[in-house]
Amino acid sequence: MSTHPAHSFLNAAPNLQALLQQAQKLRVLQKAWDEVVPKPLATASSVGAVRQQTLIVFASNGAVAAKLRQLAPSLLEKIQKRGAEVTAIRVDVQVEVLPLDKKPKDLMVSHNALNSLEKLEQSLDDSPLKNALHALIRRHSALK
Repeated sequence: MSTHPAHSFLNAAPNLQALLQQAQKLRVLQKAWDEVVPKPLATASSVGAVRQQTLIVFASNGAVAAKLRQLAPSLLEKIQKRGAEVTAIRVDVQVEVLPLDKKPKDLMVSHNALNSLEKLEQSLDDSPLKNALHALIRRHSALK
């Protein structure tokens, strides 16, 4: 089986050619966007699409979106000077959802610490603190 670059495959199929051209246009627009937008805003936003000559930009949060909307007229002028065929900029908020990567805690209480906690528990009168210490000691004793 021979390997071919992805663009060769995309150029071979007429339906995929349009997709390749659209992706290339978006890549060029993203590069222009990164050059005209202040660095902190550029890293928190990205070009999403062009629809009816409107550049749709996705901002990572509301504050970035508000600042981009404020700068939109001057950004539009700058991006047009770079050859982009757009007449407006629309900024949408698209929050990045990060996957929850919950790992169990690897916290261990040493044997000496458990002994000290047991002594403290025994010295206390009945109270929520004594109950919490008892639960903590029981939980960590079971792990050993």
